[in-house]
Amino acid sequence: MLCLVTGASRGIGRAIAESFLAAGARVAICASSAAPQLPGAALSVRCDVSDEEQVRRFFQEAGKPDCVVINAGILERGPIEEFSAAQWDRVLGVNLRGAFLCAREAFRARAKRIVAIGSISGTIGTAHSAAYNASKWGLTGLIKSLAEEGRERGIFCAAVLPGSVDTAMLKKTPFEPEISPQDVARVVTFLCTEAPFAMTGSAVEVFG
Repeated sequence: MLCLVTGASRGIGRAIAESFLAAGARVAICASSAAPQLPGAALSVRCDVSDEEQVRRFFQEAGKPDCVVINAGILERGPIEEFSAAQWDRVLGVNLRGAFLCAREAFRARAKRIVAIGSISGTIGTAHSAAYNASKWGLTGLIKSLAEEGRERGIFCAAVLPGSVDTAMLKKTPFEPEISPQDVARVVTFLCTEAPFAMTGSAVEVFG
């Protein structure tokens, strides 16, 4: 079993990759700044998921995946009147365009399971996080639409919506951590391996 995980250098992405490795899967990983250092990974490369060619190359080098976890994401915060168009484009570029590019390659590669890491922020509004929240609302819509496209082809699609996870990203917010990256990884591993097809299109909230 080959699992691709984006944004795997730290936090949720790294915990997911480690969970797959512990389960005996082969893992191909990437991150935007540098190739993640993870012992046991079959492939580890630098990949900016907002770049179409880099995403295509990552999937080509990895080989045919059984599951794809779309995890890469960024957060930029600020009051809307001070938020620049460049900031907006960066957040939507990674969090939503990047998800589209990875999902498209996953469909082309005939992956059987696609799981995207959204956020509970994709169900609510948060001051000073308009771009991030908009991207996560959009991500849920993307995954639900892809679940319908993939239904007849047997392609399972789901989103995981964590709450306040103990990560470096959370430290940029006023919120306190409530769950660990490993908590999220366990849910993702279940969705990629054991979850019944009846759950395709689900947006699974994880914020215990």
